[in-house]
Amino acid sequence: MKTIKAKPISYSPAKRKRTDVKYIVIHYTAGNGDTAVNNGNYFKNVNTRYAGAHFFVDQRGDIVKSIPLNREAWAVGGAMYTNTKGGKYYRRCTNFNSVSIELCDNLAKDPSRAQIRAVRKVIKYIKRFCPNAKTIIRHYDVTGKMCPARMVDELKWKKFLKGINAI
Repeated sequence: MKTIKAKPISYSPAKRKRTDVKYIVIHYTAGNGDTAVNNGNYFKNVNTRYAGAHFFVDQRGDIVKSIPLNREAWAVGGAMYTNTKGGKYYRRCTNFNSVSIELCDNLAKDPSRAQIRAVRKVIKYIKRFCPNAKTIIRHYDVTGKMCPARMVDELKWKKFLKGINAI
């Protein structure tokens, strides 16, 4: 795991207790061919909006930690998407009580075995430092946003959860 710390605009300036973290939220970057490192570098050097993620994991299995676990990333807030069936965790899962993992290079591809293994490793890492992080959900489950788009399909989501041993 490589650390490339995001610019402060990507996360809250206030610290939180890691024991307040209850959710691990899976996202995707909506990119083709992007990597964990180039996403980490983007959020370190370029990002100009309130957006970020704690971790980026790419198809090769490379992992970048971007935001410390004791900070809330600007990742799952915002309005509810009313035209989807998602949002079951709306207002329960927040930036304050969640850690976000972005899957890279998944716009046109399902997660590779290496990416699934790396996500499993990241989840174990998170749970070691955030012992109450027991619920793994999608961004879709929080706001209804089609993220990660390929796993809005319940069968693909269940297959992914089985792959990371979360079921």
